[in-house]
Amino acid sequence: MSAPLDPRNAAVAALQQVVAQAYAWKSPPSRRLRLFADVPAARRPAVFLHEGGDETYAWSSGAVARRTIEVKIFVYIDAKDHRTIGAAQLNDIMDALDRALAPSGADRALGRNTLAGTQYMARITGRPVKVPGDLDGDGLLIVPVSIELP
Repeated sequence: MSAPLDPRNAAVAALQQVVAQAYAWKSPPSRRLRLFADVPAARRPAVFLHEGGDETYAWSSGAVARRTIEVKIFVYIDAKDHRTIGAAQLNDIMDALDRALAPSGADRALGRNTLAGTQYMARITGRPVKVPGDLDGDGLLIVPVSIELP
């Protein structure tokens, strides 16, 4: 029997499952970020969860802090074919991630995505970065996600 995941790893694993189902990736989500040069065009769109972001603690009058971890979703696309509009593909991917992280099912009544009840809330925050690959054919999307731990 394996040991249960700690809250941070459980949160990222749950996010990884949501992202895996959000779009037709040619490479499944990985928690290990790779360089563009290490991801062949034939394996794109590829998606990575980068956990090098901030982690914050917010204290209220209670003795338990509200912990928030930040994960960045990195997406690499191949836009070298002149028929491919990188910005349009990135918009489609962003729309898919928006839908995947929107509250659904029991979460709809709560008004937040709990990653199937494993976390208090997961949501896209901040400003996504979109590089459509018009100049070199390497498109990039970086989507910041905040996960509030229970």
